[in-house]
Amino acid sequence: MPRSGEVGEQIFEQVEKLVAGGMNRTEAFAKISADSGRRAGTVAANYYRVARKRAGGSLRPRKSTRAGSARKTARRGAGRGRAVATSAGSDIDALTKALVQNVQALADAVKSQAAEVKDLRTRLDGVKKLLD
Repeated sequence: MPRSGEVGEQIFEQVEKLVAGGMNRTEAFAKISADSGRRAGTVAANYYRVARKRAGGSLRPRKSTRAGSARKTARRGAGRGRAVATSAGSDIDALTKALVQNVQALADAVKSQAAEVKDLRTRLDGVKKLLD
């Protein structure tokens, strides 16, 4: 088992090496994620935790955008309620509809295959009679 904080340091070094090689951080997180089996978000969290520690907690803040502010407001819960419930309900309806269609397609395929097997058995029986 790695010592506490060692994994974060390793990830930080790997990301820095990949970024120096021409990748952006998001691509580096994805590559390390694929290589290590960790989630990209976990890799990013480890990277930024070490980066904050090394910078003394003073990383460059993100650029503020109107869309970003709206997302922050939505995450805080302002104006959520019904809109979220409605969209979740429609997602469930769409998923249910797709599931029913897929199950029906599977049932049709099984019926078709069963009919084909029956036909082939009949033909095989005919060939057996000819050979006897």
